[in-house]
Amino acid sequence: MNLVFETSIYYNLIFFISVTIAFTWIITQTFKVVLKCWLGQKFKFKMFFLDGDFPSTHTAVVTCAVILILFLNACTFNMTDMYVVSQYNSAKDFLIMLTLASIVIRDAFGQRHRQDNTNHNLKQLKDYVVELNDGDDVFVIDHLDATFDSIDNEAIKRVGHLKHEVFGGLVLGALSALYPIIFFFNRYDWLGFAILFSSIYFVGILCFLKLKPVVKRKIEKLKK
Repeated sequence: MNLVFETSIYYNLIFFISVTIAFTWIITQTFKVVLKCWLGQKFKFKMFFLDGDFPSTHTAVVTCAVILILFLNACTFNMTDMYVVSQYNSAKDFLIMLTLASIVIRDAFGQRHRQDNTNHNLKQLKDYVVELNDGDDVFVIDHLDATFDSIDNEAIKRVGHLKHEVFGGLVLGALSALYPIIFFFNRYDWLGFAILFSSIYFVGILCFLKLKPVVKRKIEKLKK
């Protein structure tokens, strides 16, 4: 392992795990933005924080955590120093809780927050409808228009992921876990494999999603 904290295997493992989980989040969200721009959407910084779409960040992070647990277990198979083994086991506990916390906190600031805003806007809509017969019609209608716009912006358009989005997150999570393992544990013999499959994944996905709208239009024409 490339040690950052010279005196503690445990803190090195904690650092390795934290970097790997963060790396997976960043890679997945960045790839989402690249894909959206590739498919013609105008770039906006808030794209980095949106839920849904391809690939599934939640799936990627959980898959990454599974890969790390399997790898850390493999590292301790032949160890006889129980103190070192206990440090690996403690690091795995941290990994499990970090993964759980990152998903729960992300949902709290993401889907749940927007759902609360949507509920608030719907309550306002109800109040404006009640006032429509009593107050200034033009004033109330203006507020109705603004509320509808706000609901449209805040509403969760689609909850969950499509199958290919989940599968894409699974593969990307596994690939994202490989690079920190290669760097921190000096497994540079895996680097060629990681680069090859990463290239196949990214290029294949770009081509698939770029062609997908064309394929759908052709199918629709054949049905007419």
